[in-house]
Amino acid sequence: MLSCVRREEAIERLRDDRFDLLVVGGGITGCGVALDAASRGLSVALVERDDFAAGTSSRSSKLIHGGLRYLQRLEVRLVREALRERQLLQRLAPFLVWPTQFLVPLQRGRPLVAVRAGLVAYDLLAAGSGASRHRRLDQPGARQLAWALGPHVTGAYCYPDARTDDARLVWTIARTAGEMGAVVANHAPVLELLRDTRGRASGAVVSDVETGEPVHVRARAVVNASGVWVDEVRRLEDPAELAGVRPAKGIHLTFPASA
Repeated sequence: MLSCVRREEAIERLRDDRFDLLVVGGGITGCGVALDAASRGLSVALVERDDFAAGTSSRSSKLIHGGLRYLQRLEVRLVREALRERQLLQRLAPFLVWPTQFLVPLQRGRPLVAVRAGLVAYDLLAAGSGASRHRRLDQPGARQLAWALGPHVTGAYCYPDARTDDARLVWTIARTAGEMGAVVANHAPVLELLRDTRGRASGAVVSDVETGEPVHVRARAVVNASGVWVDEVRRLEDPAELAGVRPAKGIHLTFPASA
């Protein structure tokens, strides 16, 4: 329990109060929705099945970046938005978002025009954020930063982005939502969605895992922010509901410095 009240009190408030918004899912999306709504003066309840950031939000690449590779597909608007978010996070949470330098190795016979153009565009889109511009390194300079690079590498481009502790970032946002008045509870899975006489979502029945007792949470609207489990929540309303989310998996390779 992250808010300023004890968990038992939060469960009681879930049972007794009526909220403007019930958010299902305590990952980065659900906690962000709860914080945004609470900061606008809405009464908010947030319930999480397991623990905050227990799912995808603790299994990310740990990067806060603009997405340099998206420029290859000319998704300029997406990159610009992401770079603005990077700047915002670095300003609001400098204790959780740290500048990090990245290298793009250069090899003989590899065309450099596209790489150079992408990095110049990245710099322009990040203009005004305070981030340094990319720079070109010769072979000794590149190997000084990454000594494991082979002799076929002739140099590298170095550009700035940022990294984070993703789970701590989620917990910080959840706690801030609680400090702004949101009632935030983990280990409270949704058992059933409630409907009003017009058929609109009006809350949910959640289970207090610590006691095993069901808790009826009443709300004017429900946000399903359960990530890759979004279809499980949707099927609580209609078991025949077709899947709307197709899971994807990204793979990152990391190596010890000794390699």
